[in-house]
Amino acid sequence: MQIMVIMNPRALDIPLTCDFPKEMTTTINGDGIENKWAVFITAGGGPSYEHHEKRDRNDVKELTRIFLEQGWKQEHILTLLEEEATEDAILRVPFEWLADNGEDEDDLVFFYFSMHGTNHTKDEPPLDEPDGKDEIIFPWDEGHGGWNMDTFIVDDVLAEKFHGVHSKNIMIVFHTCHSGGMIDGASDFAKSGRVVVTSCGVTEGSIMLFLIKHWLFPYYLIHGLEGHADRNDDNEISAEEVYFYTELPVAIHSTFLNFLVSAKIVTQHPQMYDGWPSEENNDEELKLINLER
Repeated sequence: MQIMVIMNPRALDIPLTCDFPKEMTTTINGDGIENKWAVFITAGGGPSYEHHEKRDRNDVKELTRIFLEQGWKQEHILTLLEEEATEDAILRVPFEWLADNGEDEDDLVFFYFSMHGTNHTKDEPPLDEPDGKDEIIFPWDEGHGGWNMDTFIVDDVLAEKFHGVHSKNIMIVFHTCHSGGMIDGASDFAKSGRVVVTSCGVTEGSIMLFLIKHWLFPYYLIHGLEGHADRNDDNEISAEEVYFYTELPVAIHSTFLNFLVSAKIVTQHPQMYDGWPSEENNDEELKLINLER
């Protein structure tokens, strides 16, 4: 059996010039009906990263199963898997799909991203990063067998697209290396009306499980959504509870697995930004799952 842990394969020096226009946003008031929407996007990196793709597909399969069992409609779930998750598709398709289907303020929207990611070498305008570096993720690039280090999306560019999502009840999950950097800049994803959970800190990698064909962080994300994250026993699973459920086991198991492979103490720490219902008042929790269904 071949054992492989991807610690931090994406941290390379990559130049970037990024100038993008501010998007026009229009508020669409709620209709009193909470429709539920989910978007799953994965790009493992092509044939050379088959072990990534297999785990991505397994993770999305289980997440989709949970949401369907909880009454989310099949037609309200969008997936962009591997070769479907191109740069153009990631930046366009989910947002057009939500707009075309009437997503509004009182809907619940769940986004899940799983792909290679790293810190950029600098902070592109708008200058907002505390460490002086943007984060980038790598979509599918057909011309280079799946993964091209010159084809990437800057966090600010992707974050700008969310200005067109009308819901005030959004959970965004980033399962990428260095994903903690998605929530530390003023132009990143930390906004009111959403909870953002990342698989690791800004300087860390995200690792996979060995024998179980899942990534470590999504494995506990899935278990949490299945009901194990209900820490206050109210038969509901919130975005915040899911984060707290993943925090400790991911830290413990990543430390053990990394030491097993490299004989070094390296720990993966999930992160959370909680801006729900607002940045000013986040005492409540964003409910995702009702276990009494």
